[in-house]
Amino acid sequence: MRRITILVTTVISIAVASAQSDSTAQREHLYYHPDQDYGSMSMFSPWGLILNGGFDILQIDGKDRRLLKIPYGTGFRNFIDNTFRHPGATISQIGWGNWLSTEVLPLNWNRDGARWVPNYQLHLIGSGVSYRMMTEWYDHHGVASPEIWSIATVTAMHIVNEIVENEDYVGYNTDPIADFLIFNTLGIALFMNDDVARFFSEEMHMTDWSSLPMITFPSGQLGNNGLNYAFKVDLPRSDRLRLWGIMGMGTLLGASYVYDRSHEHSISFGAGIRGKELINVDPRARVLTVSIVPTAGIYWDRNNSLLASLTVSGQEDQSAILNVYPGVIKISDDISPAIWAAWGSNGTIGFGVGVRGAIGVGYRGR
Repeated sequence: MRRITILVTTVISIAVASAQSDSTAQREHLYYHPDQDYGSMSMFSPWGLILNGGFDILQIDGKDRRLLKIPYGTGFRNFIDNTFRHPGATISQIGWGNWLSTEVLPLNWNRDGARWVPNYQLHLIGSGVSYRMMTEWYDHHGVASPEIWSIATVTAMHIVNEIVENEDYVGYNTDPIADFLIFNTLGIALFMNDDVARFFSEEMHMTDWSSLPMITFPSGQLGNNGLNYAFKVDLPRSDRLRLWGIMGMGTLLGASYVYDRSHEHSISFGAGIRGKELINVDPRARVLTVSIVPTAGIYWDRNNSLLASLTVSGQEDQSAILNVYPGVIKISDDISPAIWAAWGSNGTIGFGVGVRGAIGVGYRGR
């Protein structure tokens, strides 16, 4: 396993050196568009990425969303132990062949074994999109060496993600090894290539359609966070209809239709599955998968910046979720709030309000 760690370290070093050498070059903005002062684009920020991605697992049922109750220290120590101190011993608990076929290579297609699916979707492609979009955000805001700051931000988000997922567990945990050492690193390195980044931007129309994170009272919970990546694929002989999908805690597939003459506004709709609860599928180590429930949603965007969405699912904590982004409700030319509301079949309710580029504030019951 030392060889894998050395290889990953080498890839990171080459990526950082490449980012530094290109820091003075003209950067092409493919994902972050600051002229879009509306929709999900107007909410994108480093702190939003960390809240949406780092605490992503809190979306599922039964999680304690109180930010001050999360055992960060225990999670961090267990993450370091399993990922860097003894990854080989951790993998040996379930077997190298099992680990490779369920978390690294697309060989196992069972529900409990296809843990490689989110690794390719969210940790490879998703990390790459987030890295590139965050680089462009830092570049637009005049930050020196934006690539380095982007790597630091995306890495911090993934570390928080592993810490929060670990909870108070102490012991062998295979999940962060593939996530952090392989897929996150390769995703960043992959999207440093302009051709790769341009393909996913121009051919797949990929972008960040994350939720509107809210700090909710009276319990100091995190409400409505979630990291989501949307894509649209052009269909032959149609300049209005596209194949559409979204990847995150829920995976939906459907269609997107451009409905106005200016070709700015689209309505997308689809159905799929959404994670409900975490399940440990191996007694020898912490090997997690999620139970799934059906979900469906409708999304309204302008120039690929999400304006509003309504999703329903079989979850109990968040059976229906409404997100309305800046640019829809206008109080004045400068004030356009973001609105969130949620209802759960178990009696949970939540609502909140935010402004462009900031974390919202709201109420969450239960």
